[in-house]
Amino acid sequence: MLPSDLPASIRYLDDQELEQLFVAVTVERQRRGMKPTAVEKAPVKQVETPALTVGKLNAVRAAFKAGVTPARIAKQFGIPQSEVRRVLASDRPKP
Repeated sequence: MLPSDLPASIRYLDDQELEQLFVAVTVERQRRGMKPTAVEKAPVKQVETPALTVGKLNAVRAAFKAGVTPARIAKQFGIPQSEVRRVLASDRPKP
């Protein structure tokens, strides 16, 4: 199913597709009980939080639906946990 030259193939993905791939791989690694990589463990330090793109919004929602905690999603995307919770709350049906 994977291309023979995966690193070269990844270069053709747009930002949204790359984010989706990253989330899918992270979720699958977690499902298999694999330890987080150094990239996943590294502390994320950002002074300014840019607005989330549609791709990131969808990736945040997909990660949460796959069972990833909001704290972990925040780390992966380098955004505040409050932003993750805001995105997730916007999906809830209004009473």
